Amino acid sequence: MDETVGTLCPDGRLQAVVAQLRTDDEGGLAGIAALLQTWPLDPRLHFLKGSVLAGLQRYDEGRGAMARAIEIAPDFALARFQLGFLDLTSGRAVEAMGVWQKLGDLPEDEPLRVFAEGLASLAADNFGEAVRLLKRGMQLNSQNPLINGDMQLILDEIEPKLALQQAAGGGPTAGAGSAPAIDTAVPDEEPGEAPVSAVDLLLRQQGSKPTKH
Repeated sequence: MDETVGTLCPDGRLQAVVAQLRTDDEGGLAGIAALLQTWPLDPRLHFLKGSVLAGLQRYDEGRGAMARAIEIAPDFALARFQLGFLDLTSGRAVEAMGVWQKLGDLPEDEPLRVFAEGLASLAADNFGEAVRLLKRGMQLNSQNPLINGDMQLILDEIEPKLALQQAAGGGPTAGAGSAPAIDTAVPDEEPGEAPVSAVDLLLRQQGSKPTKH
């Protein structure tokens, strides 16, 4: 048996594939597949594969690969957050809440936990709490700055609607019956907007372990 199976792919090999993905998605996917032949239990490879597939709007395949990453490494918090985010932006709020449940075990000031709580509030049309939590998460988040960009896009949509709601006397935390709807699903007509920014995230983080000890 190959002694490398079950261990993490060398950082240099991972970085080379991520670099290729910047200009060649299909070639990069082939490179990931080749690495998975030798390191099938490296959750980072599954996460990267899922992120690329999601970016190509192959959402079901992307979800399956990300789900495999957290199956291998349940404490891989970034993959867990991004899988839930993909579910939410694909209109699967119930699935997102299930995926994010384990993030509740993280410290209260862990930004991925705060972001998940904010997005859960958004899914419940609790706009005021969603804004508060997403802004708090952005203040706390320095490790994964690209996620802040995704959260800011959401805030850019929520805040004007919240202001209108408050002006109409709805209050900052009005529930589902009185809140204007916000569509969190990824629009099909915008193929350039991927719901996940994990390729860049993984490149910046390559070499770090996916689980906490």
